[in-house]
Amino acid sequence: MKKTKTDNWLKRTKTYLLSTPHLLWFLLICITVSFTVLQAPNQNKISYSYQIGDVAQRDIKAPKNFFIEDKEVTKARKNQVRDAVKDVYDFDASLLTDISFRVESSIQFARQLFKKPENSDTPDPTFAMVLTTKPEFEKKLGLEISNDAYNLLFKQRFSIDIANKITTIIDKILSKGVVANKEILLENESKGITLRTIKSNEERTVNNLKAIYGPDQAKAMVRIEGQPLLKNINSNLSNLIVDICQRLLQPNITLNKNETEKRILEAQSKIYPILFQIKAGEMIVREGERVDKIMLIKLTALAEQVVKKDIYLSGTGTAMITCFLILVVYYLFLKNHKRLKDDHNTHMIFLALGLILYLIFAKIVIYIAQAFHPEMAMEIAASSFYMLVPVQAAAMATCLFLGFDIAIFFTIVLSLLASLAFGSNFQVFIFFFLSSITAAYWINERQERKNFIIAGFKLAVFNSMLAIALGFYSLSHPDPILLAKEVIFAFCGGLLAATLTIGFTPLIEILFNYTTAAKLLEFSNLDQPLIKKLMIEAPGTYNHSVIVATLAEAAASAASANSLQAKVMGYYHDIGKLDKTMYFIENQADGKNRHDKLSPSMSALILIQHVKKGVEMAKKYKLGNEIIEGIIQHHGTSLIKYFYNKSLNSGNENVNQEDFRYPGPKPQTREAGIVMLADVVEAAVRALERPTPSRIQGRVKELINDIFADGQLEECELTLKDLHQIAKSFNNILTSIYHSRIEYTDKTQEKKKEKNGTAKDSDRQSAKSENPNAHSIAKDRTDLKRLGL
Repeated sequence: MKKTKTDNWLKRTKTYLLSTPHLLWFLLICITVSFTVLQAPNQNKISYSYQIGDVAQRDIKAPKNFFIEDKEVTKARKNQVRDAVKDVYDFDASLLTDISFRVESSIQFARQLFKKPENSDTPDPTFAMVLTTKPEFEKKLGLEISNDAYNLLFKQRFSIDIANKITTIIDKILSKGVVANKEILLENESKGITLRTIKSNEERTVNNLKAIYGPDQAKAMVRIEGQPLLKNINSNLSNLIVDICQRLLQPNITLNKNETEKRILEAQSKIYPILFQIKAGEMIVREGERVDKIMLIKLTALAEQVVKKDIYLSGTGTAMITCFLILVVYYLFLKNHKRLKDDHNTHMIFLALGLILYLIFAKIVIYIAQAFHPEMAMEIAASSFYMLVPVQAAAMATCLFLGFDIAIFFTIVLSLLASLAFGSNFQVFIFFFLSSITAAYWINERQERKNFIIAGFKLAVFNSMLAIALGFYSLSHPDPILLAKEVIFAFCGGLLAATLTIGFTPLIEILFNYTTAAKLLEFSNLDQPLIKKLMIEAPGTYNHSVIVATLAEAAASAASANSLQAKVMGYYHDIGKLDKTMYFIENQADGKNRHDKLSPSMSALILIQHVKKGVEMAKKYKLGNEIIEGIIQHHGTSLIKYFYNKSLNSGNENVNQEDFRYPGPKPQTREAGIVMLADVVEAAVRALERPTPSRIQGRVKELINDIFADGQLEECELTLKDLHQIAKSFNNILTSIYHSRIEYTDKTQEKKKEKNGTAKDSDRQSAKSENPNAHSIAKDRTDLKRLGL
C-alpha cells in the first residue's frame, strides 16, 4: 500500500513537472548558474613577479607567440634622435630698428630745444632749462643717464652725429648676433643650430656658433667696433657713447625651448619600438634558475599578456550573455516549433541536460590541458585541446531525436557558450559550429546505427581539414608540430563524438521515451513479444496489421514520407484489439459475431475502446511516442458507419452521431494519415466479393474520397499529389494480393469460401451501404476525380 502511494506521488510529480511552464524558467536558471560557475575566473593565476637574482619556483614557458620591447635600445635610439635634432633659436631682426628709433627720437626731442625762429636773437637755453627735459629724454631713450652725461650731450647740442655713431656701433654688434647664454649655445657646436627669423619664419642653419656674441662679449666688442668711429672725439664723449651702446644692447638670439621640444617629439614618434619575438613554447625560465636581466624583461612582458578580470563583474556579464542567448533562441525558434509542440517540457529538459553536459566536457578538457601545461594560463593552455571536445555529439543526438532544424539552433547556443569557455575565441566557435552542423546533417541522412560510425569517420576527416584551415588562418607561419597536434586532436574528436552518440542514444531513448530509426527497426521485427502475442491471440488482426504495414510503407515511400515509421505504425496500430479479440470479426473463426447480441451503441463503444487499450499497451511495452500517436490518430474522428447505420435502421430516433465517432485527434503527421488510409482500404477491399483490379481501384478511390471529404486529413500535411501517389501504391499492392486464381476441382470448398467471403468486418464499414439515408450523408462530399489512375 505504501509503495502504491509512493508510485502515485512520483507519477503526479512527474506529470506536474512535464506540464508546468515554471519548469522552463527553472531550466534557464540552472543553465545560467552552471555555466557562470564553470566560467568563474581561476584564482590560482601563475605568478610572474620576480626580481633580478630571485630563484624561479617552476618552469615558465611562453603560452603563445608574443613580442617583447627592448626598452633600453628603444630609449637609446630616441636619445640619438634627440641629440640629432638641432635646437631652434629665434632671431629678432626688429631689435636694431627698435633701438635706432629710440636713439633718434630721444636726440630729436632734445634738439628741439635749440631751434630758434629765423632772424631771432633769442639766446640758447641754459643747462638748467634743458635739465628739466631729462626725464622725457630718458623715457624715449629707454635708459637713465647721469646729469653729467646729459650735460655733456647738452654741450654737443645733442648732435645728430652722436645718434648715428650709436646706431652704427649697435648695428655692427647685432648683425653678428647676441645670445643670452653662450655656454648653452656652444653645447650645439657639433651639430649647429636652426636660426629662425621671427615674423618671417625663415630658417637657416648656423654652424659657426663662436661668431655669435655673448652679453659680455658684445659689450667688449662695442669699444672695439667703435674705435674707428670715436678716435677723433674727446674721450669723455667717446666713453659716453660706448656706455650708451653697451646699455642699449640686448640679445637678439634666444632659445625657443617649446619649438625645440616639439621637433624632438616629432622625430622620436617616427622611431618604432625595438621588438623581438618569443615563440610559443619557448622556455623563459627554468625551475631553480636565477632570474637575470633578460629573463626579467621576458617575465614582465609575459605578465602583461594576462588580462586580470574582476570575478563579480565577469560573472555577471557571463550570466547575462547566457540568459539573453538562450531566451532569444528559445522565443524566436523553439517556443512554437511544431516538432516541440507535444511534450514540450520533456524536449526542453533533454536540450538543457545536453547543453550542461557538453559544457562540462569542455571545461574538463580545459582542466586536463592545464594539467599538461601548468605554466600557462588556463584558456591559453587549452588553445589546441578544444578540438578534442566532442560537442558534435550533442548536435548529432539532437538531430537524431528532434530533427535537423532544431539541431542547428541548439548548435548555435552550444557553440557560442563553448567558445566563451575557451576564452571567447572566435576560431573555437567556427570549429564547433561548422563541425556540429555537418555531423548533424550526416546523421540526418541515414539514422541506422552502423551509419553512426561512418558519420564519425567522415566527421573526423572534416574536422582535420577544418583544423588545417584554421591553422593557416591564425598563423602566418604555422608551426608544423603544433598544426599536426591540432589535426590529431580534431580527428580524435570526430571519432569520440560518434562513439558518444552511439553510447548515449539507447540511454536517451529510455530516459525520454524517444524513438529513433534504429529503435523503429527493432520494433519492425516480427519476433517482438507484442507482435507474437498478436499473432497467437488475434491472428486475423495480425494478418490485417501486416498488410496495413505493407501498404503504409509503400505509400509513404511514394509520398516521400518516413516509410519505416509508417510501417511500424501499421504493425502496432490495432494492438488494442488484444483486449477483446473476439469482438472483431477478423478474429471470429467460429462464425459467431458477438455484436449480434449487443446494441449498436455498445458495439461502437467496444470498437472505440480498442484505441485506448492500444495506447495503454504501447506505454506498457515502451513503444515510443511516435507509435503511440499513430495508434491514437489512426481512426481520427471518423464515424463507425456500420453501427451508426444499424442504430438508425433500428428505429432509434435519438441517435447522436458523436457517440459513433472515434475521439481522435485527427492525424497530425503524414505517416499517421497514411496509416489511416491503409487501415480503411485494407479492411474494405478484403470484404469485396470479387476483388478485380477495376473494383479494387474504384473502391480505393471511393474510400480515400470519403476520408478526404470527412475532413480527416485536414491537420496532416498530405497534399492531393500525395493522395494520388498513395492511391496508386495501394492499387498496385492490393491488386497483387487479391489477384485472380486458378479454380481447383474441389467445388464444395470453393462454394463454401464464396459463401463465407461476404462477411462484414465489424471494425469497418460494409462493402455495400446498409443505410438507406447514406446518399444524404455523403451528397456534399468532394470527389477527387481520377484518383490513383
